[in-house]
Amino acid sequence: VARPRGALQAKLQRLKSIVGFQHPIIGLHVRYGDGCLPNQMHRPSCEPIESYITEVRRMADIYNVSSVYVASDSSDVIDKLHEMSDMQVVHMPLDRTIFDSQWWIDHRAAYGLVDRKQVAESALLDMLMLADCDYFIGTFSSHFSMSAFELSAYAKGHVPPYISVDCPWKPARPLAHMNPLPNCQHKVLRISGQAEMKQLERE
Repeated sequence: VARPRGALQAKLQRLKSIVGFQHPIIGLHVRYGDGCLPNQMHRPSCEPIESYITEVRRMADIYNVSSVYVASDSSDVIDKLHEMSDMQVVHMPLDRTIFDSQWWIDHRAAYGLVDRKQVAESALLDMLMLADCDYFIGTFSSHFSMSAFELSAYAKGHVPPYISVDCPWKPARPLAHMNPLPNCQHKVLRISGQAEMKQLERE
């Protein structure tokens, strides 16, 4: 997955061409939808979109970047980010209404209530697009964010500049092993991330 080949690589290149993906670019992951359902003991409450926008502007100012690739299950997030007139906002063309539900997307996919191939393929392509970005912003309470970030570090050979709007990075663990309501409401900014790189190498 870290180095896609064949049909997957062709789809990835086609998506980049369609959206106008060009370096340097910030990768932004915002999961709302079922990720913000109430009573989720294994993750903190969702940050408002304004928190992400603040961090996009911070990263853009530090590195003089004007493009951001957005991976999100929310069309409202996409619309809000397009209001940033000074940033080029690109994203996968996708009908995000499939994610509007009070039921977990993986459960709905398991019961055939959504197109499983579309859900899986769009998630994988979004993750690979994020991994190819030069900078990363997301939430490390999310396994998707952590996976995209780790793929990016692996492919680049170093930890890219990143911001987590909630938890610091830590090795992924099964949900059953996660402490309830972790103290994660602290933004984390790393310019080099050398400590995290050493921890990644030890795991």
